[in-house]
Amino acid sequence: MESGMPFDLQPVLKGTILQLRPLLPEDYRALYSVAADPLIWEQHPATDRYKEEVFQAFFREALESGGALIAIDSKDGQIIGSSRFHAI
Repeated sequence: MESGMPFDLQPVLKGTILQLRPLLPEDYRALYSVAADPLIWEQHPATDRYKEEVFQAFFREALESGGALIAIDSKDGQIIGSSRFHAI
């Protein structure tokens, strides 16, 4: 069932613990500094995403998707991760 209203793939959501907003090109350095830890990717199918050349492609694809969100800790404003919609 369609409502006739477009679905916003990049909302700005603010909570007391976490904020989500659209991913921007200028988020690269801060997000990579979080993603550069190999332990984060240990259980993920892309176990080499901590490597900068692999992460660059991931980040570019995330921007191009039009549905990527950056996750920010509401308490200190630090970037802590990202997420995105797939196949919507």
